[in-house]
Amino acid sequence: MEAGDNSPGTSPAKVSEVRQLARRIIAGAIMAPVALGIVWLGDRPFSALIAFLCIMLVFEWTRLVEKAEFSSGFYILSFTAISSVFLAASGLYTYAYLCALGGGLFAVAMEYTANRASMWPLIGVFYVIMPCVALVWIRAEPDDGRSLVIFLMAAVWSTDIGAFLIGKALGGPKLAPAISPGKTWSGTIGGVVCGTVVCALLGLFGIGDGAEWVLALIGAGLSVATIIGDLAESAFKRYFGVKDSGGYIPGHGGILDRLDGMIFATVALAIVLFVYSLL
Repeated sequence: MEAGDNSPGTSPAKVSEVRQLARRIIAGAIMAPVALGIVWLGDRPFSALIAFLCIMLVFEWTRLVEKAEFSSGFYILSFTAISSVFLAASGLYTYAYLCALGGGLFAVAMEYTANRASMWPLIGVFYVIMPCVALVWIRAEPDDGRSLVIFLMAAVWSTDIGAFLIGKALGGPKLAPAISPGKTWSGTIGGVVCGTVVCALLGLFGIGDGAEWVLALIGAGLSVATIIGDLAESAFKRYFGVKDSGGYIPGHGGILDRLDGMIFATVALAIVLFVYSLL
């Protein structure tokens, strides 16, 4: 580019955007096979991964809401996270949820003792730890736990990719400019369509239990939950004046930035499976 050339195609902002996209693609290309491989290996490796991720999520959450990296809330919720995931991995799901709730209440009590009246530790339990317990429960399903988690991942990933690509290509009106200025209605609709189609197609490969239209319906619900999860985390970050929850993943930010949609989608799938078990 010659001096004085201000062509928008070669502007510094455009170059930075391309580099950011390249980092996202490379990081995703590494993380996706690793995640799928651990899902395939079995319950124990998967539970170990979830325990690690849960601690990282707790770390990012407590740093976000308390503006401190190693606060008392972090230690309490980290112990709660490990204990809850261990109980879930042992098949003691009720105790896992009770442990998570108890740890959250204890953390809140400690906040009040220190004259820092805050419910954020308990919110963190519902937002971070309980979805991790639910994910361990889903993977432990004896008949199709592996395919259920793969189905969940495919729904979330296809929604994210579809929303990003279609939103970039079409642009248009913003979905929630006060919360997340970059998200558009075109990207949102495109993401839901992609997630729905991918989940329906998975049925052709024996992933997911049910007719294609049922899988498509579930996929649409998971896609919507993914987008809501993304917006929820954006709202938290905007409230606390933070751009990213961390900087561990090139092009993605922190662990919470990467798993925000997965958190809500996991809860949605767990509810579907629980209701189905009652029928």
